[in-house]
Amino acid sequence: MNLSVIPDLTMQGDAGPHAPARALTVGRLAGLVREVAARPGDWWHLVRFDGVPVPVPLAAECELWLSAWPPGHRAVPGARVLAVLAGELAERTITGQGVAERTLRANRVQVYAGGHPRELVNPGPAYAISLHATSR
Repeated sequence: MNLSVIPDLTMQGDAGPHAPARALTVGRLAGLVREVAARPGDWWHLVRFDGVPVPVPLAAECELWLSAWPPGHRAVPGARVLAVLAGELAERTITGQGVAERTLRANRVQVYAGGHPRELVNPGPAYAISLHATSR
């Protein structure tokens, strides 16, 4: 039997149905967030203004959820990627040089790789809406 003509399946791109699932890259998560954010007709009806994050069942490869931020609300984000959909949030990061704050506005996708502690707060007088994603 000539073994040189048997294909090496371990080198193929298809991992097979029993291979462990791979976590999505932050780039792919950011792309999914951008795609979902661009279709508000698919998710706007899911937004709740009671402080409970709402799962968005629009991407099987990751966990997506919507959050409504009342004025003054603050939280530590658990997502790898987020997009502010309405209003704005302030991000406060604690570094060795002190506390840095920046404004996160609508229509921007923010990617987090870990590192410094941070929190998000709604500094405005109205609700803010955000879409969050993390790999499974």
